[in-house]
Amino acid sequence: MLRADYLVVTAPLTTEAEARIPLMMGYWLTDPVPYALYGYRGYRSGKVFVGTTEDRLLVQATGAIAHDVAMGFPLPVEHEMSVARIDVQVTMVVQDADFFITACQPNKAYKATLWQSIGEPGATLYVGSPKSDCRLRIYNKTAESGIKPEGFGDFLRVEIQFRNRYADRMFRAIRARAPSLPFLSHLRRMIDSYAFDSVKRAIEVKDAELFPEDDFSETDAISRRKAWIERSVVPALRRVLAEEPEYLETLLSLLDRNPEGVV
Repeated sequence: MLRADYLVVTAPLTTEAEARIPLMMGYWLTDPVPYALYGYRGYRSGKVFVGTTEDRLLVQATGAIAHDVAMGFPLPVEHEMSVARIDVQVTMVVQDADFFITACQPNKAYKATLWQSIGEPGATLYVGSPKSDCRLRIYNKTAESGIKPEGFGDFLRVEIQFRNRYADRMFRAIRARAPSLPFLSHLRRMIDSYAFDSVKRAIEVKDAELFPEDDFSETDAISRRKAWIERSVVPALRRVLAEEPEYLETLLSLLDRNPEGVV
């Protein structure tokens, strides 16, 4: 399964964007602490930061939650959003991750670097320069994490870092639930056909995240929803009921309903 693993997105601080900040705070920042990042001042909780300047909003997310933030970002893509960077990855199981990495042949049109430990596993292949708008990293996830898959073999992670215009396009593809085409289009140009076909098959076959630490559970989503209700919805309802007490009857009738598909 292709998932976003890192995200930095900015947007104009319009009235609509300001109105969405409490929603983002309540849903993704379960234990917020004041924080400053890239000149933006706001709050961080876990691996998510939400901050503002006088005229812009910035959201940064790292790790598994980055995909959830990308999918649930509460502003339309037409809102003049600018995605500075988004990393998209797939984790697959191979018999020997280091062998796969060292056997992979990068396209000679790209700058490539292979890092490999002596006497212990942990190879990493970079294709593309550090300043490139599109850079591939293939690495031994088992060696990096110390976690092995059930049965045999190693976890191998294939990750592309997109910046600027490529990041904007990939962000929109993820929001449209169609990241495979742009991801594979870039990957095809960067590595040999055997390695490419192996990754392509892994993306097509697997619907769920294989790596256990990146499996973003429904329990986490429910916890964030509860925090959002307690910190954003309940205070808003109190203000409404203070001005219009009769609205309580309407609210209770809405809660009694159970439309199909609503959780």
